[in-house]
Amino acid sequence: MTHVSQESAVEVWLRGNVRPAALLVAAAAATGTMLVVLAALPQTAAVGLPLAIGFALVAGPLVAGLGLAAAQPRLARHGDMLRVRLAPLAAHDVPLEFVECFFMGSHVLPDPEGRDDVPTQRVGTLVMRVAERATAWQARPTFAPWGSWADGAVVFDGRWCEPLSGDLARRLSTRLVELKRAVAERTA
Repeated sequence: MTHVSQESAVEVWLRGNVRPAALLVAAAAATGTMLVVLAALPQTAAVGLPLAIGFALVAGPLVAGLGLAAAQPRLARHGDMLRVRLAPLAAHDVPLEFVECFFMGSHVLPDPEGRDDVPTQRVGTLVMRVAERATAWQARPTFAPWGSWADGAVVFDGRWCEPLSGDLARRLSTRLVELKRAVAERTA
């Protein structure tokens, strides 16, 4: 769960899930290979070569960027701050003093076809509660598949991070209490 790097003093509390990004990379590699083959064959080179070049220029950086973003921790401690990453291009630092606890939750997955008669499926979530007095950290924009951040509840979607469990939530809450005590002792 937690990994401390001595050089950067970053403590990772919740890792991202790189499996969806890895599948995207694999699909892009397969498509790119097919386009290279089309470009190499004399009968399809006139179409294949421009497609292969265009694909490499557009899809390559996009897929690489998504892969790098997916590999970033969803939650990490940097000194007295918790860095929350619920969007590929944005991270937000929340002071430890404003984080109250962690607990498990879940939310309903909508039916992809919009039918109401299908039994609902739920996905596990990890919720980080931010104190009401921390008005500046009550909400932030997010990439919806990764989670949400509204009304002081930072919700990490279990499909886009490391596997979630009640034990993980307890360990995070215990670590939070340890750090808050350490900060209080330093400032006393």
